[in-house]
Amino acid sequence: MRTIDVAPLPLSDLESHLDEVAVRRLHDGVEAAHALLDSRTVWTITPSAAASSGPAETVAPLVGYARGLGIDARWLALDAPADFITLATRLNDFLHGTRGDGGKLGDKQRDLYEHVLASNADNVIEDVREGDVVILHDPATAGLAKAFKRAGATVLWRLHAGVADAGEAGQHAWAFLDRYLEDADLIIASRPEYLPPYVEEERTAVIAPSVNPDSPKNRVLDLDEARSVVRLAGYVAGQAPFDAVPFIREDGRPDAFRGLADEEAFGLDTPVPEGARTITQVQRWDRLKGGKELLDAFAAHIGLLPTDAHLVIAGPVPDPHREPAAVAVLEEITERLATLPESTAARVHVLGIPSTDREVNATIVNALQRVSTVVTQRSVVEAFGLTVAEAMWKKAPVVASAVGGIQEQVEDGVTGSLVPAGDDLAWATAAADLLLFTERAQEMGEAAHEAVRRRYLPDRHLIEVVDAIARALD
Repeated sequence: MRTIDVAPLPLSDLESHLDEVAVRRLHDGVEAAHALLDSRTVWTITPSAAASSGPAETVAPLVGYARGLGIDARWLALDAPADFITLATRLNDFLHGTRGDGGKLGDKQRDLYEHVLASNADNVIEDVREGDVVILHDPATAGLAKAFKRAGATVLWRLHAGVADAGEAGQHAWAFLDRYLEDADLIIASRPEYLPPYVEEERTAVIAPSVNPDSPKNRVLDLDEARSVVRLAGYVAGQAPFDAVPFIREDGRPDAFRGLADEEAFGLDTPVPEGARTITQVQRWDRLKGGKELLDAFAAHIGLLPTDAHLVIAGPVPDPHREPAAVAVLEEITERLATLPESTAARVHVLGIPSTDREVNATIVNALQRVSTVVTQRSVVEAFGLTVAEAMWKKAPVVASAVGGIQEQVEDGVTGSLVPAGDDLAWATAAADLLLFTERAQEMGEAAHEAVRRRYLPDRHLIEVVDAIARALD
């Protein structure tokens, strides 16, 4: 396993975003956390620390605030070969109700799963003490529960994937994970529908994710800073207002974004024209994110949209050796783009964002969302949809599929627009409305920001995690 360094975060930063009631509630939660955890180490283990990883987005601020409170919180990420990553992706796909790469979950896959996790556990298990707390994230880590229980820790397993009805594929995934989840003291999902069907209710909890308002991905960038980032990166044409945009890394070091090397990204040969309005989707290269469907909807109904409207589909640059499935999805999108009439294709931009540097990736995503006229999430399936909450926090008007946790984040017509996942015309109509009626779009963005402030910041999340740990220790 690899240790991920996270700088302690002062609670005052978070409090600056809260009202008095929320601040008092947070202070009560802090007292409970100290009483519960001052003598323990809290270990958080994720499949990856990559910028595109949902668990990593959630974990970083929680670990940072815990460390800022003087709690011994540590974050580790798995070391795993490509075939294990493929297996972990398959498990996630199955839990989303799809067959993914069509592979198996048999004895061969189980041997691989257990061998890789046993090797990872050996690297850290001697440092785990009786009474410590271990929080495992997603199917890739479930098989670690037994080793940490034997070491005397209390183990919580948190699932970030899920769909209301995963069907036969989901049953296969749950059958694969069953024996490993027996060793978890508490199982957490983002929605009740995503919990394992065989786990007793008293061993479960439901906790929605949160976004960190002060992270490189969500911190305030004024319009000139955001324009500078996307222009320095080469994604948008035009002169950048600034030669560099400063940011603070999660380990506390100051840095600045000055642009990308040509080999770090793709899509730089077709930048968004200066002055164009953009409809932007930030996503992983995953079929469930609906990138190809979004492209088809834009192309089919381009006549409904203003002539200066351009579509941006942006995601992390995939590693061809470790992420063949992501490469395949990206190729599907670019191949479909190549079949479109030139007049339509010229208004579509498929952008690759470097993912080797989490903070650079986050800074670019932040800027892309802030310069966008509309942010969309056209997911076919979505467990929660952090990109939606992130865009809402930035006061962006959002058009999103009415699936999964997105339905709980967006109040249709108030904090954004919800459309059926397969309805291309409804999506195009909703996007056109926000492009045409700018005052309404601004009102939606303001309401969206306030909704995230009330419901999806780390204050609520920290309190609920402490409550879950208390239940698991009881």
